[in-house]
Amino acid sequence: MSRKTTVLWLVLALGILAVIGAAKTAAVQSRWHQAPIKIDGDIGDWMAPLFNQEKSVQVDYAFCNGGDYLNLIFIFKEQKYLSSLTQTGFTVWFNEQGKKKKKTGLRFEKKTLSAAEVIAVMEKKSGPLADDRKKQILAKPAYVVNQFVVVDRDGKEQAELAFQQPPLPEFASLSAGGRLAFEFRVPIGAGNGLDLAPGKTVMVGFEWGGTTKEMRKALMEGGGYEGGDDHSIESADLDPEAPMRDGGGLPSMRGPKHYIFWCELSLAASAS
Repeated sequence: MSRKTTVLWLVLALGILAVIGAAKTAAVQSRWHQAPIKIDGDIGDWMAPLFNQEKSVQVDYAFCNGGDYLNLIFIFKEQKYLSSLTQTGFTVWFNEQGKKKKKTGLRFEKKTLSAAEVIAVMEKKSGPLADDRKKQILAKPAYVVNQFVVVDRDGKEQAELAFQQPPLPEFASLSAGGRLAFEFRVPIGAGNGLDLAPGKTVMVGFEWGGTTKEMRKALMEGGGYEGGDDHSIESADLDPEAPMRDGGGLPSMRGPKHYIFWCELSLAASAS
């Protein structure tokens, strides 16, 4: 391994460790909310007193749950902290043993799927589609869809770990008012592979950014990651597609920043 390669991997590793080591664990409460919340990224569905803050990355987040679902909203307030979220997706980790260790994760991401793949996803979620509906979907060659994958502690897809049948997790995002909100719904019924239930306390982790395999390859071959400008929320709404740049626009050995932090979540047991 060349000296340049060794230095690159060391810098990437130290950057990740610095983010993990700096994070503090907050104890947060989920509020009871039995009525369904529409998953559309609309902040207006959530009451202000619900929110918790993670000042190190300028985000607000909140949980609510009923007997069947855990809902989460996660709001970015500064463009720079989005990092490479579009490429890496957003992973929510659950550890029912109360440890800040990755165990079972749900990685939420936007993907371009063929019409046939969209039909397969919809039928997995809701059952067989009518022929007319299939014909309507097949009229377009491809779609950009919100989807999730179950991952193990190494970030590898492991579909057998959780959610092999409906109901399935879902998410949506919405950029408005200088903020980018991601809204999630996670079923908590028995048999879905996650040990979640009303009244239970679990450790929850939020992870995004950093480099993918493709990005690391570019770093190794090209000597740096080159992106676009940072944008502040004073000038425009947050845009997850906006590229990132490190400093003055020169290629960076570090690549996009990787973020992860944890909270200790207590699910509401019932309506108070």
